[in-house]
Amino acid sequence: MIYTLINSVVLMAMLMAIGFYIRKKGALNDEGEGALIYLLVNVTNPAMIINAMNIDFSPEQLKNGAVIVATAVIFDILLFLLGKVSFSKVTDSEKEKIMRFSAAFMNGGFMGFPLVAQLYGPQGMFYATMFYIPNMTFMWTYGLKLLLGNNENRGTGKLLKSMFLNPGMIAIYAGFILYFTQLELPLFATKLLELLTNATTVISMIIVGSKVATIGLKESFVSRDAYFATFLRIIISPVIMIIMLKFVELGQMVEEIFVIYASLPVAALSTIMAQKYGGDSQLGSKLVVITHLLSLLTIPVFFWLYTVI
Repeated sequence: MIYTLINSVVLMAMLMAIGFYIRKKGALNDEGEGALIYLLVNVTNPAMIINAMNIDFSPEQLKNGAVIVATAVIFDILLFLLGKVSFSKVTDSEKEKIMRFSAAFMNGGFMGFPLVAQLYGPQGMFYATMFYIPNMTFMWTYGLKLLLGNNENRGTGKLLKSMFLNPGMIAIYAGFILYFTQLELPLFATKLLELLTNATTVISMIIVGSKVATIGLKESFVSRDAYFATFLRIIISPVIMIIMLKFVELGQMVEEIFVIYASLPVAALSTIMAQKYGGDSQLGSKLVVITHLLSLLTIPVFFWLYTVI
């Protein structure tokens, strides 16, 4: 399995290189990248979530899903507490907000789902979705509140809409409806979901590669503020997960998915949300670049570490 994971990571690195190349050549500009981000957030990623839950209902699988959700909630809360303690002495409130946000929220939709889909297929995608639901829900509730801080300039109605009626959450609602009702979709709809799901990996990694070209490797890696948050997201987070897995028995596939998800880089949406709701978006962009590049090495390392201890 470790070799399959390495192949998947290498594939993502090559897609990032393509994004880097076409941005450097000028074939992709800010408007084009924005269009790709819109397509990813509003179309392909929601389609991937729905597709993951468009599977046969199983009471045993549902029971396992409930245990996964509970474990994921505990894991997320630990990350929130760790971020709050670790960055409590950061004097710049905008930097503190994005550092805490980055330490807690992972790129489970744009990078995690494609990885799991390649490694474990539809069953793995169901478990990955169950693990990612709490993190995504917290991102649009606790994370949004964190970024807004004391500068809430949105009405309660708009805030609640952002939290619970964003594309990712709507896709989760639709996925649960399909899963529990076992509604059979027409063939064209199933094929459309599969095509959009397959497009997610390509689009997401091209966007990250474009961001690397825009921000620059040197500019990203000389940012001292980014080091600690990077360390928490891609080093401490998987270590916490591996320790947690010593106290629970979830099955090999589920535990491997947990380790992969705990090792994922910063949520790619962090930059977009920082720009829209508050937080140091420039630091957020650097964190996205650094963690995505380094995670190409750390994900296989922690996956291997989990298998040998």
